[in-house]
Amino acid sequence: MGLVGAGLSIGIFALCMVWGIFITDAVLKTLHLNILQIIYPGFAFTVVGIIIGVAEAIVYGFLFGILFVWLGKVCGVNH
Repeated sequence: MGLVGAGLSIGIFALCMVWGIFITDAVLKTLHLNILQIIYPGFAFTVVGIIIGVAEAIVYGFLFGILFVWLGKVCGVNH
């Protein structure tokens, strides 16, 4: 489940990147960039910043997947 969470997180990150490219309003673009920088510290619209964002998305997604499985086991959810 950790790998699934990481994959989903990368997909959401990629969607946000594409969304940021198509935003034309300067205020919305700034807001979008600020939100991405809050969620992914070190992120910027540069090659290094995007690599940092992808790495953080993988880690966050993996950890969220592990947490999700653990909560399922704690709550007694069976397959």
